[in-house]
Amino acid sequence: MPDHYEITEDSHITFHTLARGEEEDGFILVGRQDIASYVSIPAEAREIIDMLDSGMIVGEVKKILEKKYGEEVEVCDFIESMAVNEMVKSIDNVEIPTTSPVQKGLFMGITQKHVGWLYSTYAKGVYSAAAVACLVIFAVYPQHVPRPIDYFFHPWYSVAVLFMFFFSWIFVAIHELAHLCAAKSVGVEGTFSLSTRTIFVVAQTNLSNLWAVPRNNRYIVYLAGMAWDTMIILFSLVLILLTDFEMIALPDLWYNFLKAIVFIKVWGVIWQFRFNMQTDIYYVFSNYFRCRNLLGDTKTYIKNFLSRFIKRIEKTDLSDMPEQEMRVLTVYTPFYIGGSLLIVVTFFLRDLPIFLLIVKRAIDGITAGYVTNPAGFIDAVVLIGSTAFNYGLLGYLTLKSRLDSINTKSGLH
Repeated sequence: MPDHYEITEDSHITFHTLARGEEEDGFILVGRQDIASYVSIPAEAREIIDMLDSGMIVGEVKKILEKKYGEEVEVCDFIESMAVNEMVKSIDNVEIPTTSPVQKGLFMGITQKHVGWLYSTYAKGVYSAAAVACLVIFAVYPQHVPRPIDYFFHPWYSVAVLFMFFFSWIFVAIHELAHLCAAKSVGVEGTFSLSTRTIFVVAQTNLSNLWAVPRNNRYIVYLAGMAWDTMIILFSLVLILLTDFEMIALPDLWYNFLKAIVFIKVWGVIWQFRFNMQTDIYYVFSNYFRCRNLLGDTKTYIKNFLSRFIKRIEKTDLSDMPEQEMRVLTVYTPFYIGGSLLIVVTFFLRDLPIFLLIVKRAIDGITAGYVTNPAGFIDAVVLIGSTAFNYGLLGYLTLKSRLDSINTKSGLH
């Protein structure tokens, strides 16, 4: 923050281009999309920004507001605060530098005019119809309800496991791209980028600018990923059914691959209903209930309840929380618990069956031996190696996370 400027009655102030949210409880969010940074200001403070941006000097703004409100308005303090938060572009032609990183990412050239049609009223109807169509197909043709065996589309389980491991990241990227395009369709910038976590390449979307969008316009952004997932599921199911009815002729490998896609994407949609995590559906609830920290507050609410029966759980004082927010927590708690149970259900219906199928194939291949069944033996060896690597890495990361947490709490470095 430079110290070679002074805010006086004669100062000219210019602000960066500021996005503005809707007024809630007498406050609005204003901020810069280029650095995805926002501050909450009293609704009346918009007048200060508008008048200063129009070219008025500080003294003129103060006189107008003092006459309007009948009391002194701390305009200089407001400007100083906005400058500290990097919202002020210049003071008396002295440029205020931006130290926060400017958002950069892939697809920055995509604009609202390019993707608006994907989230039009018509498009929303298509997405809704696709979701209903998928449910109808599963009800009419229950044989196509995803099963763990569908994951292994290739005769060699090792090929299926390795291929789907990497191919699933393509689906993740598509899901995140849907969120990004939806954000651009409502007029805000998001950034889509590829990054690394440990040894894996991951896709991520920054939607911090969504706070500047009216609440009703945020839902399509939150649900866009699931909408595209549903379209992929429906497209795959249609091709599968056309093959069943001999209207097209797909090779067995491609047919099975489509079933694997349906399996992955259906469980991907189910995953979004883990209300105990910050999933897409969680953000829908959070937006609806107007809560900034719904997940954290719900955890505290549950801990307080358990503290009645478990003495070692320390109770947190929530007496300052508004009564309306407390009612929201009582409503959301069953969903949170349901999300926790969904993790258990996922383990028994998806993760464990897949693991057992891998174990069975590995045992069959090893016991048969290389001489009797070379392909089965090699498949088993690769399966054992890849599975050991995946679970070993998972165990390492889990243990490392726990140790880091313990060291942080104990003050060790």
